Amino acid sequence: MKNFLLIFLLSLSFSTGINEVYSWDSEAAKFFPLAVGNQWSYNLISRGGNPIPCYPNNQYNYIITITGDTVFNGHKYYKFSNGDRLRIDSVSMNVYKFLGQGECMIDSLLAKKNNQVNSCKLAGVITDTSLVLFAGENRRATKIQGIGYSRRLLYGIGEYYYGGCELGSGFDQQLNGCIINGVQYGQMLGLNNISNELPSHFTLFQNYPNPFNPATKIKFAVSGTSAAQTTLAVYNVLGHEVSVLVNQQLQPGTYEADWDASAYPSGVYYYKLESGSFTETKKMVLIK
Repeated sequence: MKNFLLIFLLSLSFSTGINEVYSWDSEAAKFFPLAVGNQWSYNLISRGGNPIPCYPNNQYNYIITITGDTVFNGHKYYKFSNGDRLRIDSVSMNVYKFLGQGECMIDSLLAKKNNQVNSCKLAGVITDTSLVLFAGENRRATKIQGIGYSRRLLYGIGEYYYGGCELGSGFDQQLNGCIINGVQYGQMLGLNNISNELPSHFTLFQNYPNPFNPATKIKFAVSGTSAAQTTLAVYNVLGHEVSVLVNQQLQPGTYEADWDASAYPSGVYYYKLESGSFTETKKMVLIK
């Protein structure tokens, strides 16, 4: 009996030696905090190849919110306002994205420095685990370096950076701020989906406050039955575009965008909404 037990234990150790069996790791989970109501504000810079490869050509802020949760195929996924459905596997601590008929791994929260991460979002190697200063505090971080692109996760925060450039084009997505479990870190700037109720028509509201110094909010409603390419841009009195606040596909709903005009002079500005075939422009006044 003792020999049988010894053989059983040895076989178990060999069978799990390569693919280790893990259980829920609350510390690792803090690199990807999933809870309904959590929000992240990002600054997104797109980089184009004309006329200078990888040169910044567009910039705006936006907000991603965990709006709820749902169950698919026996797994609980958290629903994000950008359409993603994500979960952390309680055994492997891998982060998975629901794809309709299946799922793919986008992160491995237990990966260590020099480990290969075969993610469908960014396959690469963990190259750095040093501290990063964010919102006045040095935080543990992990950096995944792929071909031309990299990602960085912060402990207690989530995705801090994602971007790079390859073949002349790319993007940089940097965290402005976030709200995690009701606590705000950094600045919350960008587009916020304030209602998913279907508007009966497109609307561009007057910004508020107006006049303003230095920041204002612009609310608008996107109508229809499906997502529409939507742009919200700011122009000076000469008609020159000075800032793009929104440039993405938006589902029908009501949104609010922030514009921080700290870097711009006092004067009259115009903001223009284009969504599908709808176009409208309104005036606002910056007074410093």
